[in-house]
Amino acid sequence: MKMVTEEDINKIKYKAMIATNVTSVRLSTKKMKAIAYYDWKNDLIVINESVLNNLSEDCLTYIIVHEIVHKLTNTRSHGAKFLNKLLCIYSMDDIIKYETEITKFNTIS
Repeated sequence: MKMVTEEDINKIKYKAMIATNVTSVRLSTKKMKAIAYYDWKNDLIVINESVLNNLSEDCLTYIIVHEIVHKLTNTRSHGAKFLNKLLCIYSMDDIIKYETEITKFNTIS
């Protein structure tokens, strides 16, 4: 994988914003065990910095969309409300593809 630049991150954020119909996304990176999470207190998506250079651009977009869906559905879990909204954006095949890519990365790192 190539080194992800600030321009790449902005492009990925923009794609996620278009997919979810939101007008802004605040994003931060840090070293952590989790792949990503939505920081409810600070209205911020936090992504594991090691994933940026190890997952595809489409998968990174999926991760951001996934976290935006938590905000849009006001859910912390992956229940029916969350999944129904995510399925409005991605097909089940795409969700499985990206979750598999994330899982493979998670088992390697």
